[in-house]
Amino acid sequence: MRRLLQNGAARAARARALLGGGAVVPVATAAAVLAALVQALVVPPFHTGDETAHLDYAVQVWTGHLPVFEEGVTLAPHVGSVPPVQWVAQHPPLYYLLLAPLVGPLVEHGHLVGALYAARALNVALAGLLVVVVAWAARRAFPGTAATGGTPIAPVAALVVGATAWVARVGGSAYNDVLAAVVATLLFGVAASAVRSGLTWRRTALLVVVAALCLGVRLHTMVMVAVMVAVVLAGVLLRDPSDPSRRGDRARAVVLALGVPGAVAATTGWFWLRNVRLTGSVTGGHPDWAAENLDRVVRPVLDVLLDGGIWVRLLAVFGHGAVPDAVGVVLLLAVPALLALLGVLRRSRGPALGIAPGAVPDLPGVLIAAAGAGVIAVTLVMQALYTAGGGSPHPRYLLLVVAPLVLLVARGLAELGVHSNRAMTAGLAAWCVIPLVDQAVWIAVSAPRYAGTWPDGPLSVGGAWIAWAGAVLCVAGAVAGLSVARLPAPLTGARAE
Repeated sequence: MRRLLQNGAARAARARALLGGGAVVPVATAAAVLAALVQALVVPPFHTGDETAHLDYAVQVWTGHLPVFEEGVTLAPHVGSVPPVQWVAQHPPLYYLLLAPLVGPLVEHGHLVGALYAARALNVALAGLLVVVVAWAARRAFPGTAATGGTPIAPVAALVVGATAWVARVGGSAYNDVLAAVVATLLFGVAASAVRSGLTWRRTALLVVVAALCLGVRLHTMVMVAVMVAVVLAGVLLRDPSDPSRRGDRARAVVLALGVPGAVAATTGWFWLRNVRLTGSVTGGHPDWAAENLDRVVRPVLDVLLDGGIWVRLLAVFGHGAVPDAVGVVLLLAVPALLALLGVLRRSRGPALGIAPGAVPDLPGVLIAAAGAGVIAVTLVMQALYTAGGGSPHPRYLLLVVAPLVLLVARGLAELGVHSNRAMTAGLAAWCVIPLVDQAVWIAVSAPRYAGTWPDGPLSVGGAWIAWAGAVLCVAGAVAGLSVARLPAPLTGARAE
């Protein structure tokens, strides 16, 4: 009898591992892919000028050229939106180098619409990759479960990013934001590893390479690069001097501090100099043209800072827009952030960020959390300045800092596990229901309108509903998996007797 009970306990443990945390990340990845596929199937090709411009950039790279703002786009779709200028020409070319071999031959053979769907397919895959990278970075940043009553942060973060609306919205479109989010999150994870486990030569090389990749996709990833390099260097300075692994830290820190700007200058410095030559600024923007042709209005910075509507719009990264942005920001971001804060305060005299009572404070955890807060704050300030200069606040701009944002939300939701398994399961389910229902409303409202703009277009509303249903099942499976992973272990044979 004891052997039977022990065998049953072992089988139950394996089942919990399979159904629980170990399976959540791939299931959340599938949810993100299906949710992005919804976007790709519902929105007509070339519906926005941005998507046309991004595809045109890749096609020009395929022909051996870089786009120029004033020369406009070379593509001429018979429907959709064609921008009067090449208004994404200021972006560095890494995303378009990846896209060019996929779309260039299709355009050359007259399959323009097929090329756009191929570009969307790449982004759908990148949306799934983002989930995997976020989960990996979360494990590096905050390993263990002591701070959240037994709930691991990584699978919760994977579930959150898999259900995030603007991951799906941009993941189903030909934009460079998802690749930028992937490389920025990869940098966050490597830096967190260096802070927690030391700056080895391997991690130094990875930080240098990934930082260069970040600036090869989007200029504004420089915020993540600067802050994460700074926190790694701070971690080196604050490490225990008696730690034998510190030998060589000074040399590695110097290589990192000099290697990152050197690698960026070597790989994309030429492009930023080109922007300066063509436009007079590193960013390559044309604010005067935008003000004259896009009705952009310059506003005082203080007015922007005090405009609640701008902040609500910018922070609405988790909602699809059918639910009012203010409601989504409160329920999907503010409430989890408050739960995370209350959890840390509750443990201020005990375990916080994975600290056991009476233990030395988790300095690496504090540094990583501070770095995450810093990149979010600096990005928000940059967006406020951009909006004051006539730009438009947009949730997708925050995908560059999706890792710390998702970790904040995941930490708040995981805090519910301190109270009970049922509370955490209910909280996760409630959080995920909002963006899923929001997307369903978006499909129901937007699909007929989009179909009217291209009656014979290659749209598949039925396919979108099937993909949405698949995403719902995946999210439900991930929530159930996290719940199973937290169930108490069965009694052993000895205790049963």
